[in-house]
Amino acid sequence: MPRRRPPLLRWGLAGVLVVLAVVAGWGSPADAHAELLSTDPTDGTLLPEAPSQVTLQFTEDVDLQADGVRVLAAEGERVDASAATASGPTVTAPLDGELDDGTYVVAWRVVSADGHPVRGSFTFSVGVQTGVSAEVAEGAFGSGDDTIYEVVGAVLRALAYVTALGAAGAVVIGTELRREGDPTPVGRLVGIAAGLGIVSLLALVPVQAALVSGRGLRSATDRSVLALALGDGYAVALATTALGLLAIVVTTGLPYRGTVRSLAMAGGLVAPLGFALAGHTRTMSPMIVGTVADAVHLYAAAVWFGGLLAVAAAVRRRRAADDPLGAAEAVARFSGVAAFCLAALAVAGGVMGWLEVGGLDPLRSTTYGRLLGAKVVAVAAIAALAGWNRLRLLPRVAAAAVEDPPVDDARSWTALVRLVRLEAVGIVVVLGLTAVLVNVTPAADAYRPGQVTRSAALGDGSVDVTVDPATPGRNDVHIYVFDASGALDGTYTEASVRLELPAEDVGPFDREPVAAGPGHFLLVGTDLPLAGAWDLTLTVKPDRFSEEQATVTVPVR
Repeated sequence: MPRRRPPLLRWGLAGVLVVLAVVAGWGSPADAHAELLSTDPTDGTLLPEAPSQVTLQFTEDVDLQADGVRVLAAEGERVDASAATASGPTVTAPLDGELDDGTYVVAWRVVSADGHPVRGSFTFSVGVQTGVSAEVAEGAFGSGDDTIYEVVGAVLRALAYVTALGAAGAVVIGTELRREGDPTPVGRLVGIAAGLGIVSLLALVPVQAALVSGRGLRSATDRSVLALALGDGYAVALATTALGLLAIVVTTGLPYRGTVRSLAMAGGLVAPLGFALAGHTRTMSPMIVGTVADAVHLYAAAVWFGGLLAVAAAVRRRRAADDPLGAAEAVARFSGVAAFCLAALAVAGGVMGWLEVGGLDPLRSTTYGRLLGAKVVAVAAIAALAGWNRLRLLPRVAAAAVEDPPVDDARSWTALVRLVRLEAVGIVVVLGLTAVLVNVTPAADAYRPGQVTRSAALGDGSVDVTVDPATPGRNDVHIYVFDASGALDGTYTEASVRLELPAEDVGPFDREPVAAGPGHFLLVGTDLPLAGAWDLTLTVKPDRFSEEQATVTVPVR
């Protein structure tokens, strides 16, 4: 007769599959952490003379490998003279002597202060603007496609969260629930989970190196790339969690007393801490508050999630031994702990949410805010399940268990255990969302005002409109007109702009931009007095007798 998987294992596998589906859908971190504020030369500008260097200014301190900035001619040959350097949020790359006339691509890869790789590119021209293929920028650091590494990294982080926090919490709560004669709380499944956590953490190292360098997994053999990938506390964070999990692995199945018990408990207490030592907490202000809140958040999640696994195992074991009273006692003891964990999660999560979101507008309008909202809804649903268990089902099984003789209320127990499993699966989903959140720009940063670019079709080509800083008041508006091949179109010599804010019945205002180069028009210091969605209508004349129009909507906030 085939051996059936334990119900808890089946539910756990279901939860992991749900997490992998969530993470695969959200796994590509299109949102970066450090953001590019400005460049010199500015994107798309036409210069009369070649600059001596390229400068990039970011929103936070960054680090980069020696060739983290590559300046390429239209044919793909490099023209940067020596290694780029980073000083706080400023990156500088010297250029190679006198550049020939033409358009150049600046491709860059940096690591932000919270340890996340960020990349991008822009162009400038000297003397004359020429077409540059997209392949030049995309292939500057290799294939140019990091999607597979981004998704794999997100899945590995989710697996690390689920296994590490689950194993740690199961050890701590399993120890508290353990009675004389019970088996060790560091059983085979807990040991396997801890081992998977270690493997996930180690597998993240070459993935991080690939994202930092753009040269694939082989770049993990380059010491300079590895040093950059493991910088900003990332190595310490990985090592802390891995060592905690290793302590759990080496005590798996051993007699649970003395040194073994102390080592397993130490592992359970240390493993969650590593996740709080890197990532968003590195850039929170004040950092100590963010780090402490994150640590409390992680410990509460570990105890709640791992505790559910431990109490489910204890209930199954004690009911099998015809001890419904002991099973009810285990659930009652953990129920009080879970209520405390929920309160800790709410307080710590509220502190972190305020530091990383900062208001309702960022919460509503950013990817981070929407993901955080989904996480809050999921936690609320789990809390509702836990409340139903504590207030309705637990009193029933407890009342039956204290009768003389004790009665095993099978129907209530079945409902209670089913809801415990649903709680566990729900927490797995929450941990999956957390694994995605740690790699998305916090809402407070993503919502920070900065230049906004919008595109539209124009004739056979297209137009890009960049408004800087896209806040109420004076703004610079850059207009780039492209032909069907994607090159700047210098055939347009006249342009006019109409601005209006329909929601507030403001405008229209007519403005005459100046020609800043072939296909490039500029409005300097244009007043956009109110926040809102501004319509900008561009009219260009390819000749004396015809005109073409395009309208873009630009958010000003």
